[in-house]
Amino acid sequence: MFRETQVKRLLLLAVLSVSRGLSDAGCDAIMGSSGQTYRWALQNPQLVAPVLLKYDFLEYKSPLMSTLTDNALVIQAPADITANFVLTSPDSNTTAEQKYRLQSIQLRKPALVAEGTKQELSHELEVVLVHREGTGSRFANVIVPIEVSAEPSLDLLAPLLDQAELPSEVGELQPVLVSMLPLKLANVFANVSFQHFWAEVKTSCNGGSAGARIFMRNQTIATSKSRLQRVLNMLQYAPEQLPTLPPTQTWLVQPCPRGGSCAFPTPTNLTPQLLEAQAALANDSTKLQTAKQAMDESLLALTGNGTEIANDVYTTAVRSRDHLRNAQAAVDGASRTVETLQAQIDSAASAVWDSDAPPVGSGDSRTTTSTSTTTAISPAVSAKPSMLATGISVHDCSMQAASPVEVDLAKTEHVDAGSGESSEALLFWRLSATPGLPPAEAAAAESAAVAPELHVANLGDRLRITPVDQKPLMVLLVHGLELPISFVEVSVPGQHALAGKRSAAEIQLVHMPSDASKAVAVAMQMDTSQDENAWFQHLGDSLPRAGMTKEVQGADPMMMHPAFGRGVAGHFFRYDGRLLQDSSCARIRWHVLEERGHLSSSQLQALRQVLRPPGSAFETDPSALSPMLLRGQSRVSLATLHTGTQAVLAQVASDAASEASSPSPVLLSMPRLRSNGVKLPI
Repeated sequence: MFRETQVKRLLLLAVLSVSRGLSDAGCDAIMGSSGQTYRWALQNPQLVAPVLLKYDFLEYKSPLMSTLTDNALVIQAPADITANFVLTSPDSNTTAEQKYRLQSIQLRKPALVAEGTKQELSHELEVVLVHREGTGSRFANVIVPIEVSAEPSLDLLAPLLDQAELPSEVGELQPVLVSMLPLKLANVFANVSFQHFWAEVKTSCNGGSAGARIFMRNQTIATSKSRLQRVLNMLQYAPEQLPTLPPTQTWLVQPCPRGGSCAFPTPTNLTPQLLEAQAALANDSTKLQTAKQAMDESLLALTGNGTEIANDVYTTAVRSRDHLRNAQAAVDGASRTVETLQAQIDSAASAVWDSDAPPVGSGDSRTTTSTSTTTAISPAVSAKPSMLATGISVHDCSMQAASPVEVDLAKTEHVDAGSGESSEALLFWRLSATPGLPPAEAAAAESAAVAPELHVANLGDRLRITPVDQKPLMVLLVHGLELPISFVEVSVPGQHALAGKRSAAEIQLVHMPSDASKAVAVAMQMDTSQDENAWFQHLGDSLPRAGMTKEVQGADPMMMHPAFGRGVAGHFFRYDGRLLQDSSCARIRWHVLEERGHLSSSQLQALRQVLRPPGSAFETDPSALSPMLLRGQSRVSLATLHTGTQAVLAQVASDAASEASSPSPVLLSMPRLRSNGVKLPI
């Protein structure tokens, strides 16, 4: 089932996030909410927006992750979905295009309607498509009313809910869109119109608010009774909300598919309808006067005959009463029609498009003093917004890059993935994603992945672990990119310090691509525990000594750290630095998980017996012969080789005389080349 952790890792590709409450999130990447629940707006066909809503929503089939909040089911939009629209004017010189991109899909209960009343558009559920402006700080919420039908033709809920297990507790994550049905959000915009007005919605920036366009769909979308009931059962504890009245002035907006040819709608001239309604009112008023006169005559007949009333007099009085009631109701209805039409005509005459938009910056909590989840960063380890997007020059020595032992994590950037965009989270898998592979088959392949055979080399102050078959040990996903792990390094004690304190040990996963400016590393601080680390246990009871190597059958890498078992890490420290033994010119993007892992005391003792502290000075360090990871040396001098060889062989001879004559440690520590001349790290 999709509750298995292996499947969750695959499904997290669609969302790249750890969903958290809006009040806890930061201001670097603001997320919008679904806003208030409204009484449905009344259409004014004479008030037509001078823009077209040009939409571009492609089918999407990959699973999405949902989370249950206090009042809605929130489904985060993935980075790879095509779901956006622009508002474009026939005169591009007067109104620039405004592009809005989908952030989330939110399912919520409609507003509570008082008994005896009804919505202008009756419905049982609302789907809100929350968008954010591409170049600004505003939002756009598309509110879709859902009703029940015995045979729904365009069921928006079917792809999301079928075969999915919905969350039952607030904060719980569950995958949706797990069936073979594609999500077709374009159906929301096809062949319908919307009522538009401006409002404010709560955002993730310190509980602040921001301006938002509200688009209320003028037609319902049908779903089945069973699907509706599933959602309502999930939202049974969501608080009931009274409806907010929309503004009296709302604009009719016409959608058009991107690339399609659509004429701007022509406003309907309501003046003829008003004249017709006024004539009907005058006619109904005349009938009312006639009915009132007849009722007066019937009352006179009833009261003028004393206690004896003839049947025909009584029958006439009852008939007159009914005629008077009907005439009064007709006048009341005609009066309301005249008032409504006159108000719509007056509104259209005075309306100015976007005149009700809140000023830019109003309600934006970023303008107030606030505490962000990102801490101050020391100049020595200044972090860039996205190294994978911008790249870093590997030969730029204008600023010395700090190695892990020189960094205090308390002075680096602290990342809370739930407070920013979904791409901030780190994801972990055994295998790379296979495009087009159905979720069930992808889950089966992930579960059936065989742990690789490992090559373990002791570099003096750390163990370096690589798969024997040179395939990735596992896969890391950062900023939407799959990064295969090139090697793992283990040191004792930990290299990174937090407020001056180092962990008992540290495990580092390094992605080393051919373009060294894209190098990325993930570090895990390990504490002492009574429990064995299941992954480390498979390295064997006897670890190789300095300069030696060993091959072992590896274990499931997902057992290395608790975050790997979940498939995601949302809290970590980040900075730009270098590897421990590399040139200070070489840059690498570090991610140090806030959550600690563990090794048993016996496993730590085994490491201490074969490793020196990281970065400690040692003349005969066999790692001097290892290639530079970010910039390898093109040649190794004979003098260096001779000195290193003698030192290694001398130490090996003291440990095991039988191995003293073997040159394998030296040869294995030297650079290797593929057939195309590319250097391979050991």
